[in-house]
Amino acid sequence: MNGGTRDDDDAIPVEASLYRGRDDGPQRGWIAACTATLIRAFTRPTASFRRCPEPVAHGRVLGYLATLRLPAWALLLAIEASRLAGDRTPALPLRSIHNFIEPPLAQALSAWLVLMVPVGLPLLYFFGGLLAHVGIALTGGASRSIGASMRAVGYASGPALLVIALLDLPLYLMDVPAMAYLCAVAISIVLLLFGCGMALARTHQFSQLRGLLVSLLPAALLLGVTVARAALVLRVIPGLPVPEQAYYVP
Repeated sequence: MNGGTRDDDDAIPVEASLYRGRDDGPQRGWIAACTATLIRAFTRPTASFRRCPEPVAHGRVLGYLATLRLPAWALLLAIEASRLAGDRTPALPLRSIHNFIEPPLAQALSAWLVLMVPVGLPLLYFFGGLLAHVGIALTGGASRSIGASMRAVGYASGPALLVIALLDLPLYLMDVPAMAYLCAVAISIVLLLFGCGMALARTHQFSQLRGLLVSLLPAALLLGVTVARAALVLRVIPGLPVPEQAYYVP
């Protein structure tokens, strides 16, 4: 250790106080610390994972992810609530998914999944880290705890979750072309793959290639959840027809 200067330089901004031996919260404001952490994911993607404070401060990671994911979600809820207040029985445009699921059920599932975003966020964090740690264990073993894997996946997921949160606004409020939405989601998954691969490789001290292979598991989880939610909302799913009737009127 070099006095603490190196530790502070390597510390993730939302965790900076942990390297000083006390958990008194970030020295800067929380939003500023989250912004600096997000920027650091692009400017110094490996430096932040040279050390991993144990026990892992999962609350810091979840707080960071919630700060990125939930503001757009809250805005979406507010807009949808104002829409429902103005028109209590809007006509529902039929979508490709309605070939398999009745329109009222699809609408209820979509609304339920949106409302459950704050609950799903810690579940995504836990299972993403768990899948990554299982992948590490199956490809040669892990040098750190499962908590360290969860931390690496969590911080690496920040940019992807922010992109997905912003994409939710046009997805639910406008008629977004499916290919445009899926391409944007693909970009977010690529961000997660490379960020998560570097974070896991640095945390557990193995090769970047192995980190990239292991990161396929949490990336597949996020991709599956995101596409499943979008399938209930997108007007046209590539490869599936839209029912001939234009609207369903409750």
